[in-house]
Amino acid sequence: MNEPNPRDDQWKDMLRAVLGEAADEVIASMEAQGFDPSALARMSPSGPDMSVLMNQLRTMMSGGPGGPVNWQIAEQVARQTLTQEGVDTLTNEDVAGAKSNLELASLWLNLATSFDASRGPAQAWTRLDWLAHAQSTFRRMVEPVAKNLTAAFTRAMEEQMEQMPEEMKAMVGGQASTFMEQMMSTMTGMQFGAAFAQLAKQSFGSTDTGLPFVEGQTTALVPANIADFAEDLEIPVDEVFLYVAVREQAHARLFASSAWLRAYLLDTIEAWARDITIDMTAVEEQIRGIDMSQGMPEIDLTDVFTPVPTEAQQAVLTQLETILALIEGWVCEVTDLATVGHLPHAAALREMFTRRRATGGPAEMTFGNLVGLELRPRKLREAASFWKAALEKGDQDSREYLWSHPDLLPDSEDLDDPEAFFSSDESDLSTEIDDLLADIFAEEDAGHDPSGPEEPLPPTR
Repeated sequence: MNEPNPRDDQWKDMLRAVLGEAADEVIASMEAQGFDPSALARMSPSGPDMSVLMNQLRTMMSGGPGGPVNWQIAEQVARQTLTQEGVDTLTNEDVAGAKSNLELASLWLNLATSFDASRGPAQAWTRLDWLAHAQSTFRRMVEPVAKNLTAAFTRAMEEQMEQMPEEMKAMVGGQASTFMEQMMSTMTGMQFGAAFAQLAKQSFGSTDTGLPFVEGQTTALVPANIADFAEDLEIPVDEVFLYVAVREQAHARLFASSAWLRAYLLDTIEAWARDITIDMTAVEEQIRGIDMSQGMPEIDLTDVFTPVPTEAQQAVLTQLETILALIEGWVCEVTDLATVGHLPHAAALREMFTRRRATGGPAEMTFGNLVGLELRPRKLREAASFWKAALEKGDQDSREYLWSHPDLLPDSEDLDDPEAFFSSDESDLSTEIDDLLADIFAEEDAGHDPSGPEEPLPPTR
């Protein structure tokens, strides 16, 4: 009987040291496809067999087509993070309760807004369900900044090649850059997956962060997260569920009725992420502190984003903060109108959610640490006052009409002085709206997409 060669396990241990949590999956996949990682010890670094194995290893590490994030590993880490302390499940009562709350919330909103009710299904989700539904949008929002991070860390890591085991350096050979990019893809996959799981633990539904994580008109509640939130409140849990359901339905009506809004938000976030500046000094300091013998390191994104935005970035940031404030302010106002007389603690819940969003709740902080962007609607109270004034000076139809195009919405300065916005000569405003609609119809006739601007622009009156 052949004794196991200790050197065979050394190669597996070396792969675990370099790949960390991803190593066992890579090793199992290699063995399943007929490749023996221990055979690396008997191969020539420049031989054809080594080349084949390297190509296989790169493919496994990349999790599919190349990209800045290994999304296969990201999903695996997110799921493991959510399930390591137990899995939340849905009872028949949870599902029926979510649907009932969302349906009642929609009825209340019929009197608070002229936007049509969402036509999508009303659902209850587990945290794992939230992951599955939100993954596509989450990926779209974070991938541009991940690309910049991968490029920066790869450049810095190439300078640290001397810390790698000699066998691994020989195996990588002249493909160091490619290998490092794939290592970074694995690292960001692990880190983004952990952050994605935190969002899944904190989200009450599909839109409560102000971002529409789900395309279409589906409305959903995550009972486990709402119950956790309500646990420390001196408010009946049934009231909390209903209040959250009204907010979810209000968001759904707004995004469904303003066809341009979802793309506008996501395009604006992508514009920020594409142009984000990485502090190479902070990156190099992190890389110098990495000990590759301790496994796949975790990168700290806290200090790698240049703290002072460029002029172009500041414009995008102001635009994003304004639209988020307008969304949240509108949702607060219609939720207030819909719940008054129904929920005894509606005023307390409104103040609680306002503070949570204005100061940056757990979900906003998680996202901010991930992409260097605080999704805080800084002028939330001003925006709520604007929408209150819009109703007082007109009616629901005239208030909701402002959402028909981004150019009709107030800008950041208008939120500071809503009276000036509404005191404009009505005939001038009417002419301006007519001219805008004429331009939109002209674009449509010419074959252009009238749903929104190709590039996000700050909303102007």
